[in-house]
Amino acid sequence: MPPKREDSQLSQDSVMTVTPEDRHEILYFAYGSNLSTAQMRQRCPYSTPIGLGRLDGWTWLVNERGYANVVRAASGGGSCGVYGLLYLLPPQDEERLDACEGVPWAYEKVTCDARWVRDAQGRVLDEPVRALVYVDKSRVRESVPRDEYVARMERGIEDAVDNWGLDREYADGVMRRFWK
Repeated sequence: MPPKREDSQLSQDSVMTVTPEDRHEILYFAYGSNLSTAQMRQRCPYSTPIGLGRLDGWTWLVNERGYANVVRAASGGGSCGVYGLLYLLPPQDEERLDACEGVPWAYEKVTCDARWVRDAQGRVLDEPVRALVYVDKSRVRESVPRDEYVARMERGIEDAVDNWGLDREYADGVMRRFWK
């Protein structure tokens, strides 16, 4: 009996080569409650988290709707950027995520330059990538989060800190300052 696909495992020396015409997934940069890989599995069952990412030149906030948003940082603001989780997102999951994120009325889809900071094995990469980011361009002022959102954010933050190398000081100083 031939081995099952789920029984096979790539060796550390394996290299996967994908040509652009074969590739259908895009990179998605999650910075809010989608830091929770459990939530993403429910929303986008075919997505794959691949590591920690960073958007340089952006600032993280909770906006007037009570949800996370990113806005371009004021020049010279000294922002360290926004950290988040990078996912490989296939087309069917992108459509599901659009619905979850309220495209086009709540968020717009923007492709941004980002950095792939750390991979799933914890290796530091610091590689440039292009990633889909959901941005609310209309509601850009700081506000307070919705009560239900705080619990989801806490789950996402803990997942990202414990499993993906998100710095706890960043999470406390940038994210949790909106509700603690």
